[in-house]
Amino acid sequence: MAFLFSSFFWGAVIILFGLSIILNAVFHIRIPVFSIIIALIFIYLGLKILFGSFGIKATKNTVVFSTNDMRSTNKNEEYNIIFGKGSIDLSEIELEDEHLNFEVNVVFGRGDVLIDPAKPFIIKVSSVFSGAHLPDGNVAAIGNNSYISPGYVKGQKYISVRADVVFGALNIIEVHKTTEE
Repeated sequence: MAFLFSSFFWGAVIILFGLSIILNAVFHIRIPVFSIIIALIFIYLGLKILFGSFGIKATKNTVVFSTNDMRSTNKNEEYNIIFGKGSIDLSEIELEDEHLNFEVNVVFGRGDVLIDPAKPFIIKVSSVFSGAHLPDGNVAAIGNNSYISPGYVKGQKYISVRADVVFGALNIIEVHKTTEE
């Protein structure tokens, strides 16, 4: 996107406008420069989307125009799924000395958040024209909803998940862990 704001781009636009004025005045040839520039901008954006580096740098916690499975560590993190599909595994998090806070954002995408119901989770979902499915059967399409896992004990440390879903889908899935001895 920086190309659209560069001096090279705007210099070329001004030269093309000047050439179109000369061609129209001298040779009576009309060239729709504005339409051509808009078309070239759309072609440029399309190529950037197809071949990557759209100006949004994907990190290990961000999915953009792709699919990824992410596993959380025991620290406060933010996860983003934008025009893609991803799953976020929060089921193996261990609480130590303090509350943990996670943020999940899904925009025009689909996300799954895996949690262990034996662990203390408080999940707050805010959705706009989307589907956020919670383990207790509640679905948030527009507005806010919350879920508290069976492992939550009032007054003790817990894992907080704030999820925002815009024109997408989010599923909170309980994964029951088995212990083998």
